[in-house]
Amino acid sequence: MSNLKTTEKTALSARITAKLPVLIAVTTLIFAVCATLASFKAAGYGNRMVLAQTQASDQWAYYQAKSIKETLYQVQHDILEAEMKQSVRPEEFQEKLRQFEKEVRRYKEEKNEINNQALAKEQERDLAKEHNSRFGQALIFLQIGILLSSLAAINKIHYYWYAGLAGGGTGVVMFLSAYGKTL
Repeated sequence: MSNLKTTEKTALSARITAKLPVLIAVTTLIFAVCATLASFKAAGYGNRMVLAQTQASDQWAYYQAKSIKETLYQVQHDILEAEMKQSVRPEEFQEKLRQFEKEVRRYKEEKNEINNQALAKEQERDLAKEHNSRFGQALIFLQIGILLSSLAAINKIHYYWYAGLAGGGTGVVMFLSAYGKTL
């Protein structure tokens, strides 16, 4: 009876060993496909991150230009107001003061709008950075899985493949999780 069980175990072990190269090849292929997709997604989000940062910087430069113009109008307003106090006919200054005040208000409103646009671009950048990081981390684990699976195929030592399954499996889960968060 124990001889029969030993024979069955040996036969099962032989069948698994015969199919092991195919299993290693299939898992390596799955890891490679996921790694390729993760690489493209990471690069895409990396590009989005750089573009959003550039656009945010442009908005902040535009904000600064508007701030300088606002300050110039405010200074002109203050100078005119000081001259008006020393003038014999202060009513002559009223219209010009109102124009300066109007310009200062306009620049303040434009700055608020530009500020909101810049902050939105920074949020877009931060989100792209987060996605880029997640795909990058998944890629690392997938590459470890590919490496260990390849080592198992070359050396015919299935323990490397088990370790590769753990690393690559973690990478696949991380890739799917990162992909799900982008939807």
